[in-house]
Amino acid sequence: MAINTSEFINKVDIGLKANKEFTRFYARFKLEGKVVQRVFNFIDKNWDKRTRVSKAKISLHELKESEQTLSDSITLDKISELYFDSREASNWTTELKKIYTIHIKKPLGKKKTKDIKRLHLDKLISELRKSGKSPQNTNGCSPRTIKKIIVECLKPILQYAVDNDVLNKLPKFPEIKLNREKKRVEDALNKLTLLFKTINQLYEDDPFYRALFLFALYGRRWNEIRTIEWKDIDLANNSYVIRAENNKINIDQFYDLPKPIKKVLELQMSDKNELVFKSPITCRELSSPKTQIAKIRKESNIPELTMHYFRHIFVSAISTSEHISSTMLSASLGHTSLETVNKHYLSVDHQKSSENVNQVVDTILLGENNAK
Repeated sequence: MAINTSEFINKVDIGLKANKEFTRFYARFKLEGKVVQRVFNFIDKNWDKRTRVSKAKISLHELKESEQTLSDSITLDKISELYFDSREASNWTTELKKIYTIHIKKPLGKKKTKDIKRLHLDKLISELRKSGKSPQNTNGCSPRTIKKIIVECLKPILQYAVDNDVLNKLPKFPEIKLNREKKRVEDALNKLTLLFKTINQLYEDDPFYRALFLFALYGRRWNEIRTIEWKDIDLANNSYVIRAENNKINIDQFYDLPKPIKKVLELQMSDKNELVFKSPITCRELSSPKTQIAKIRKESNIPELTMHYFRHIFVSAISTSEHISSTMLSASLGHTSLETVNKHYLSVDHQKSSENVNQVVDTILLGENNAK
């Protein structure tokens, strides 16, 4: 039905006019050559003039948003915003948003989603190989980082665009080959016992860092350690949980609590809703314990040590035990899939497996009697 525009005599904003009483508002704008018109009627609203004008401007903005949301001109920035809003809130979603902002937004964000082709992906990858965005990758991102940016972040966003008819089909994604060479650990058993001794001596009067690095020594990932809360620790039943949002399987994983860690945690119990290892400065998750890692490297004389290298040492040392199967070890580490050690999928009990593994580790580190 045609709109009689003669009553709208007061200009309120670009594309927005009001009638004499400022109770009805006429919106008009163009989008891709198409004229969009709408009347906002606030006659029945018990608002003053200022509020009616404010509401009309908001309505105009929302109308433009709704009309433009899935149009052919929608940018990658906008479709990514819609994609992230559609995802369940989690640490992984937060990380993906950060990856998008750091690596994808500047080169591709303003581009129309429908115009993104394989050549744009190739160019982005080429730039990532030349230079990254942190001190660790100023000379170029690693293949693993590039795969996370392109395959785990950008590809699902473009698939979301396809699912909503913004993009006809996904561009063909280039293959990103990862360096699958394993980190070799020489003399792993001695390194495991040496690190246990070093951690306990270096942090004898600091239960915070002693517990943190003991978790790493027993094979936990850094993200699992820094996100664990006191409510996840069950001292009475010698167990703890890595919640779904903080692990790679996206289900709650329950583990046996090693005796040396339990002993230290009992010294620093706190509010159940607080992080066990919150930053003393920000009271939020720790970003990285680089300074402390450097101390342990120097004290233990293991220059290649990183948070993840703890896991390599742990695996290399414990895998030599005849009492531990590859399935049990993999389950203890919280692997997403057992394909790394088995060709066929096996259901696993993380808690029981980690309990068996911890018994072997405690025998090595604490001696036969103390491990019981």
